Amino acid sequence: MRILFIIPGDINLPTGGYRYDREVINAWKNSNIDVDLISIDGNYPFPGEAEKTRALDQIESFPKAGVAVVDGLLGGAAPEFMQKLSKIIPVAALIHHPLCLENGLDQKTAKALEDKERRGLAFTSCVITTSPTTSRTVAQLFDQDPSQIHTILPGVVRGMRSSSAENSSINLLCVGSVIERKGHKDLLLSLSKLKHLDWNLDCIGSTQFDRPLYNELSAFVEREALTKKVQFHGDVDEEALEIAYSKADVFVLPSLFEGYGMSYAEAIVRGISVIGTTAGAIPETVPESCGILVEPSNISQLTNALESLITNNALRTKLREATIKAEPRFPTWQNSAAQFYDTLKDTA
Repeated sequence: MRILFIIPGDINLPTGGYRYDREVINAWKNSNIDVDLISIDGNYPFPGEAEKTRALDQIESFPKAGVAVVDGLLGGAAPEFMQKLSKIIPVAALIHHPLCLENGLDQKTAKALEDKERRGLAFTSCVITTSPTTSRTVAQLFDQDPSQIHTILPGVVRGMRSSSAENSSINLLCVGSVIERKGHKDLLLSLSKLKHLDWNLDCIGSTQFDRPLYNELSAFVEREALTKKVQFHGDVDEEALEIAYSKADVFVLPSLFEGYGMSYAEAIVRGISVIGTTAGAIPETVPESCGILVEPSNISQLTNALESLITNNALRTKLREATIKAEPRFPTWQNSAAQFYDTLKDTA
């Protein structure tokens, strides 16, 4: 069975969604599964008319295959594309996170995206999501048959266990693109109340998606005299990211919503205690024993959680032991890709 994997733009962009796509495709290729990556140009999820027309015309030149996987960043914004494609090949929609639920959208834009996503899903043979929470959300929000929605968790790459040392400055690590939904504002505001404690924060993730937000965060760090404690490193390569994980005492990402949260899982399999929120699928990703989850945008709770893990070595040790025990519950990318392929075989 040959697979078309259709995405908008550059698959090497540093986001969780594109990483999921990359890892699945690479695992298939390593298993000698025939897959063609097809990139559609355009400003998705808000393409112009000319871009939508080019995408429709491009369908006619697609290689022959048994099934097409369309990433939700494209499919959720282009119901006409999904309709035309479905006439020649079964279509599986891959939804990382419903477009209409992205933080910062005005009501009119969110409603328009919700309508487009619902219309596009009408032309699919199945839907694949990355968490049970997202599966339930898609079923309820878009009136989809739950039996046609399949959850395939992201895989987790095993790396070096954290080698954090006792009685030293506590290394906090935040991994996520600097966008409103990741909660960097809440994190810095909470940490500004803990300047008297011995900690430092490394923020890893692209700063290019929302430059005004990054500029605002940088100004806050300067104003609050946190420049010696907080560093934004931008997008880094895998080696640098692995080094950051290996030095971390605490992983913290106070997201306002996650469809899964791959970085939480990657912290846990490396033996790092976690601070997150109760938003979206995070409670499904982070076992209760492995960290502290607070209400999204609850600065008081987040500050207390940070203070607890910065100052309480016994608590960090307890959570670290729990993360080591939890490691086997997280699939590898090979496991996830195999499950994905089996689902597509049924669809084709």
